[in-house]
Amino acid sequence: MDLFSDMRGPRQPVTLARHYDAVTFDFLSMLWRRRLLIAAVTCGIMLMTALYLMVTPQRYTADLVLQFDFTREDSGGGGKASSVALDASTLVESEARIIRSLATARAVAARLGLDQAVSSEPSSFSRLLAGATELVFPSSVRNTLHNLTGFGGGSAEPTTRDIVAQRLLGSLGVSNDTKAYLVTLTYRDTDPDRAALIVNTFGNEYLRRKMEATANASQRSSQWYGAQAQEARANLGRIEKEIEAFRMRTGFVELGQDGADIQQQQLRDMLTQLNTVSATRLAEETRLQRARVSLAAGNIPQTSDLGSSPVVQQLLDEEGKARRALDEMVAVSGERHPAVQRLRLSLTAVQERLQKQLAQSVANIETDVQAARAAEAALRERVASLQTKSIEARGLEGQLRTLQAEATAARDRLKQLSDAHQQASAVSELRPIIAQIVAPADIPSLPSSIKPSLVLGLAMAGGLMAGAGLSYLLEKRDRGFRSENEFATETRTNCVGLLPNLEHYPGGLESLVFAEAVRSMVAELFPASNPPKFVLITSSAPGEGKSFVASAMARVLAMMGQRVLVVDGSPRRLLLGQNFPHEALLDQCLPQVGDAGGPGTSPVATVRRASGLRDSQNVYSNPAFEAMLREARARYDVILFEVAPVLLSADSALLREHADTVLHVVKWNDTLKSTVAATLDHLGKLGLDVAGVVLNGVDLEEQGRYDVSDRGRVYRNYKSFYQASA
Repeated sequence: MDLFSDMRGPRQPVTLARHYDAVTFDFLSMLWRRRLLIAAVTCGIMLMTALYLMVTPQRYTADLVLQFDFTREDSGGGGKASSVALDASTLVESEARIIRSLATARAVAARLGLDQAVSSEPSSFSRLLAGATELVFPSSVRNTLHNLTGFGGGSAEPTTRDIVAQRLLGSLGVSNDTKAYLVTLTYRDTDPDRAALIVNTFGNEYLRRKMEATANASQRSSQWYGAQAQEARANLGRIEKEIEAFRMRTGFVELGQDGADIQQQQLRDMLTQLNTVSATRLAEETRLQRARVSLAAGNIPQTSDLGSSPVVQQLLDEEGKARRALDEMVAVSGERHPAVQRLRLSLTAVQERLQKQLAQSVANIETDVQAARAAEAALRERVASLQTKSIEARGLEGQLRTLQAEATAARDRLKQLSDAHQQASAVSELRPIIAQIVAPADIPSLPSSIKPSLVLGLAMAGGLMAGAGLSYLLEKRDRGFRSENEFATETRTNCVGLLPNLEHYPGGLESLVFAEAVRSMVAELFPASNPPKFVLITSSAPGEGKSFVASAMARVLAMMGQRVLVVDGSPRRLLLGQNFPHEALLDQCLPQVGDAGGPGTSPVATVRRASGLRDSQNVYSNPAFEAMLREARARYDVILFEVAPVLLSADSALLREHADTVLHVVKWNDTLKSTVAATLDHLGKLGLDVAGVVLNGVDLEEQGRYDVSDRGRVYRNYKSFYQASA
């Protein structure tokens, strides 16, 4: 029964959903095809699991709960104060590691006397293995191996107590809850009484060792912290004395809140004044330059450059009045009038006074410039002096800051050491126990092993997964073509024929199936209009059955009235001395027919190659071969030319100019798909037209296991048709 027969068939995925549907159906088909293997793997795993459950004794688990309390009563007010400086969750994890330590396990083994009940003698198998090693390998080789691996040699033998302690730790489980400060101890054993006894002993031994370790450690810590605190206090006093001596020696005043001292404030003020004086000096020099340029050009300087002098302005007004009066008198009385001469003398006197006054004003400007330069030079000297003092103050400030930082670090260390000393003193006096057993272990009455039903269910699931994985690997290992549909999807080539294997069924109905399959293939390759005349029969590897297919096609074409020439161009067959054993198989399903030209003759002629691979170039390039082909085309209707494997020989490339089409033979479930794809690609690069692929040697019964939908399935399902037609 095929549950997935309707899901399978030649599909051309168009959308992504159809593609995934096709992949899913193929996977389900693979699982159904390998169902017996999957069932066998699953049953085997479940059987081994059941045997393991039968021989394994049930184990019991005893639990013990420890609770940690990191607070203590305050002697002053009756409240609670923290007695730890670290995170409590970290301490809980640390205590859990102490419980899991080998030292605790050794103490438990010694207290219960378990080390006396176990023998430390090596087993008989160990003694036998050691003796065999001594006989096979000499002492030098054994010592070298011991030195390289680091085992054996001078290492001490494990004691019985260590062996028992390791066994106890292997069955002990310690888990902690950091939020509730709980540690749970679990011990699994086949004896419930022994499980409860061992886990309770672990808890009591931990508390005892913790009490002793806490008392000793607190005393040592108190003494050490006291000595360190005294040393830190002396160091702080020394640093404070150095700071006071530094202040008295240098007279340095510390910085204010804004980060500036008096010298820095004075320096900023001096720089501001220097900038102002420099600007004034530049303005005076500019005013002096403009006044000198105007006087040199014979012009009157601007009033702003002369400092708004009232005398210069008055002289300018007098000059203007005298010039206007002179012009009026000249216009009225003429140039030679005595009044005109007097006015000219008066104008000259005014101009002389004006020049003297302008010279005096320029001298005053020069005096102002000199004063501004002197003031600027004085301010620069003061600024340089303040800068020198500021640099010295910076050095003193750095020294003071270094001393103050050392003092601060010393105070912090002293405070920490004082707090730690007080804490250690309190712990030393109180000797607190931070853990207590809140729930001792009772003898368990129910086993804690996993339920057999759950184990068997997991084994079944694992077996199904293992069987499916093994089936997938087997499917991927078998990489041959098994159906016609695979050629269309993987090589984009049409499969024109599917030929059953006559060697497995020489006398059955497969002979009829084979004959009809060959006729169908010939009818598809040789249409009624423009049929090919030169057919090149190729393969990807030796032993594909090219000669068998060529002989079958030749017989069918002869039955159709065609004159056929079969050229056996395989050099390997001649070298190996092989004949054609398939002729006897073809006689029972495709008997040869005689030619109308004469009795006992056949319209099928056969030509065999008489040279090896070394002469391939000479054979196909020989003019005699060309003449033979021309004569064959004239005398025969179809030429079936069988050549060596495409990728192993150059015959296909040498004959590509003569071939009308190519028929590629692939052996069923044998030739690798990658090899076939590479061969077809090579034929395409040679420019040869591959008319189709024939799948040869198909085992119809074996193909039925793969549930493929092609002509082979039809041949199997409708054998009655051939039986009725026989």
